[in-house]
Amino acid sequence: MATDEQPSMLADDSDLLDTPAAGPAAIRGGMLRSGGFVAGGVLSLASLPLLTRHLGFSDYGRYATVISLVTIVQGVTDVGLGQIGVREHAIRPELQRARMMRNLLGVRFGLTSLGVALATAFAALAGYGHVVVIGTLFAGVAMVLQVVQGTFAVPLSATLRLGWVTTLDLIRQALSVVAIVALVLAGAGLLAFLAALVPVGMVVLVCTLALVRGTTPTRPSFERAEWVLLIRSVLPFATAVAISAVYLRITVVVMSLLASAVQTGYYALSYSVVAQLIAIPPIAVGTALPVLARAARDDRERLSYALERLFEVTLIVGVGLALALALAAKFVIAVLAKGGSPTSVDVLEIQSFALLTQFVAAPWGYALLSLHRHRALLLISVSSLAVSVALTLILVPVLQAQGAALAFSGAELTLAASSFVLLRHARKDLSFSTRTAIRVLAAAALGATVVFIPGLTSLSRAVIASVIYWGAVFALGAVPAEMAHALPWRRLAGTR
Repeated sequence: MATDEQPSMLADDSDLLDTPAAGPAAIRGGMLRSGGFVAGGVLSLASLPLLTRHLGFSDYGRYATVISLVTIVQGVTDVGLGQIGVREHAIRPELQRARMMRNLLGVRFGLTSLGVALATAFAALAGYGHVVVIGTLFAGVAMVLQVVQGTFAVPLSATLRLGWVTTLDLIRQALSVVAIVALVLAGAGLLAFLAALVPVGMVVLVCTLALVRGTTPTRPSFERAEWVLLIRSVLPFATAVAISAVYLRITVVVMSLLASAVQTGYYALSYSVVAQLIAIPPIAVGTALPVLARAARDDRERLSYALERLFEVTLIVGVGLALALALAAKFVIAVLAKGGSPTSVDVLEIQSFALLTQFVAAPWGYALLSLHRHRALLLISVSSLAVSVALTLILVPVLQAQGAALAFSGAELTLAASSFVLLRHARKDLSFSTRTAIRVLAAAALGATVVFIPGLTSLSRAVIASVIYWGAVFALGAVPAEMAHALPWRRLAGTR
């Protein structure tokens, strides 16, 4: 097994990951996965106004608390084994993959089930009330189903069959929206919305099993020696992922203890938007993990080239989305909550900065994972968690929801800065051109000038700024050729 700085046993088989087609496939897959995620996010956001208006800020705050608790538990108990599974599937010999997959399934199922029990116990001890306690159990069962389904989907990601991965995610989102709409029409209470997560998870699991049947083991193994080796080999990374899952959502939980339910609801409303968007970078960059892992194993020059292109792409997209979100904050909150909320608008404007830092940090984090720099990832997560907790405890009692937003953004800035520093320490030969960054910032500055135009609504300001920004990005030549050629209209033009 791999050590902290030593790759796993090499695979001798030649496949797509060893060919020049792997890069374009990963780029297209990243765009597909991002597009699918955005489509799913639009579905979720379309149902969010129904949910918030039906439950009200107090019950929606409780709903967000349950989801945050269960998601924290999933991150802590899953210990990053899904990403490790994709990496190991990409670099291990074919004959070793089946045993790894069986034990991976057993580890993830066992640890997540234990975590659900602990989350339910915490909800009871914290005095959240019987509805929230039972709801935590329902949401936890749904999370177990999702973890099992994600394990079966590992070979799909590792072999760049990303269209199916995207389809499965969209099925989950669509079914969740249908359930929310149906329950709102039925006048259901908070508990019903949490319980509905279980049948949704079951349907997606069945669909995944149908796709991988005959190509990957469907029965778990509980080999103690394999479990110990698997967990021990990735323990620093596992701890890093667990801490990362905590720091991203700890603010909601701390707010539920330090602030009123209404203030928690204000913050939760903004966070629900940001949480959807900050998931895009790891999804988009994560599709390239098999390529990065194989390059880290065989070709360091190829790894450097891929990382520089990934950084440029995530910087361009991150700046564009952060600019649009900050300018459209008032419109977004007005759509999601009846009558809007000035507090939530302020929170969303602050958190738009965190969106940018997540995009920028994603390639650096996956580079460290590909290089097996697990201890560096652990240090990054510990630093971010410390900043998040400290700032939350200091700022929430004074600034309430706005303080939570500042704490969250401070943690995200810590994540990005420490990721860059530790990657440069790991690979001193790695460099990133400042030319693209300067051009992107110039394009953003041009787009931001719309704030000086009087009489514009929040939405129109964001749309005009986005048009200016993207036009300037292309006009200034900031877009990498690989990204430009992967755009759908460029590919269609090339076939004529």
